[in-house]
Amino acid sequence: MLIGFVLLVSACGYDACDALPVSEHIYPTQHACEQMAERIHQRRPKAVLLCGEVYREVDDSP
Repeated sequence: MLIGFVLLVSACGYDACDALPVSEHIYPTQHACEQMAERIHQRRPKAVLLCGEVYREVDDSP
């Protein structure tokens, strides 16, 4: 189940490498996450920021 979005920073640009979370905060919508990325870009224009989906595993046991 999708629970929100997390802001990630990529240390190697847009190359294939793992992005790390900027914080533990989970944004309720992708738009809210992208707004925070825009605010950070004002101070750090070279930062490569991405919004990633966060899922919660659903327990289907009876």
